[in-house]
Amino acid sequence: MSSETNFPKAEYKSRDASDYANELLGSLECVKKVDQLSDHPAIAYRRSGLLQTTGLMAPTPLAAHAQGALMALKAISDAPEKLPQHGAVVLGERARLRDTIRKGRFCAGGYGRLLDCADGRIALNLVREDDWVLIPAWLEDYVEDWDGITKKVTVLNADYMVERAAEIGLAVSKEELPDRPKSWYTSTSFEKSDPKNNPLIVDLSGLWAGPLASSLLMGLGARVVKVEGPERPDGMRLGHAGFYQLINTDKLCAAFDFKTEAGLSGLKDLLSKADIVIEASRPRAFEQLGIRAEEFVAGKPGKIWARLTAYGRDQNRVGFGDDIGISAGLSRLMDQAHSEPCFVGDAIADPVNGLHLALAIWAHYQKGGGAVIDLSMQDVLRFAMGDIEDPKKTAEAWSKMVAGDTAPLYPMRPITGRVHEVGEDNGFVSSIVRHGN
Repeated sequence: MSSETNFPKAEYKSRDASDYANELLGSLECVKKVDQLSDHPAIAYRRSGLLQTTGLMAPTPLAAHAQGALMALKAISDAPEKLPQHGAVVLGERARLRDTIRKGRFCAGGYGRLLDCADGRIALNLVREDDWVLIPAWLEDYVEDWDGITKKVTVLNADYMVERAAEIGLAVSKEELPDRPKSWYTSTSFEKSDPKNNPLIVDLSGLWAGPLASSLLMGLGARVVKVEGPERPDGMRLGHAGFYQLINTDKLCAAFDFKTEAGLSGLKDLLSKADIVIEASRPRAFEQLGIRAEEFVAGKPGKIWARLTAYGRDQNRVGFGDDIGISAGLSRLMDQAHSEPCFVGDAIADPVNGLHLALAIWAHYQKGGGAVIDLSMQDVLRFAMGDIEDPKKTAEAWSKMVAGDTAPLYPMRPITGRVHEVGEDNGFVSSIVRHGN
């Protein structure tokens, strides 16, 4: 039974989601408006699966605001029925599929941990296989395991550890609660063009946020070519097969070896044909390949290039969903509310950014495109967390509210279609390049 028909009390409905949707639409200069009641933020948090994964109530309307981001996308789309029923369900999908929960100071995925430094807390995320090889350089000492890391950092400065990590490419963030940014995206305008009904998206991103955005836009008619390296495929392929299928099903898959002249030339030819490009690399990565977003967008009227970075283009830092969540203030909020600093949800910055990225792209494209769009995952997440007032009082009230909510969690999106193998569609993609899209 959906939450729309199984609410115990009328006051458990709110306008938080629609208000946030209108804030987003206004920031994108869209004339559409949303006016409807939806689940209270606490109810949305529980029914999304975030309470089950986290174990504690987060005193932020994040789940309701995820619903608001989806409402905004539906408001500007011609096929809202092709999008998920609930925006908040997207936040909890992977954890529910994997049946994972947060364990102490470890994140739900198990790769990240909160650590106490001499003057604050940091989050360290060892997602990639070779991350452990970097630990001795980061600590300037040899340790064998998490216990060794935990003991070593207790005498070290948090800011210094973040700076060291940035230099060598480790995902480390400092626990903070920054002010809510005034804007959640920036864009630079170029020549516009009439939008197509089925734009070609070249998705250079991996893991969660970018692929989620391109999958949502597929539901609105876009065609997606997923680009990977033949020797370095999307790391999410090695994770939960059902979740990977959920956000990558039916995408064309092309593989280019960027280290070869032929591979790099093929990639550039495909990028020149794209109507929309999505990428989520550190700023220097594409610059080193001689790929500059502004040049490609200037070369084709109406083109959109959307760039997702962990902390903004002025910081060449690695970041993943869990550690970005710490930098945006979620663990600080949980400490204030429950005296227990912890991760919230599962890689929470990824699904939140995926929803906002899809919205930003579609809003710009419908108005003629011609833009380079930049999103900082930290800023988007902090923006979506909303205004913070009294974390402890809010958490107590919201926890009591959901204690009486016995409705089922939001229904999961069905997993259908087929996942294409790495490089499976190289031939077809080559024909797109030769003959147009």
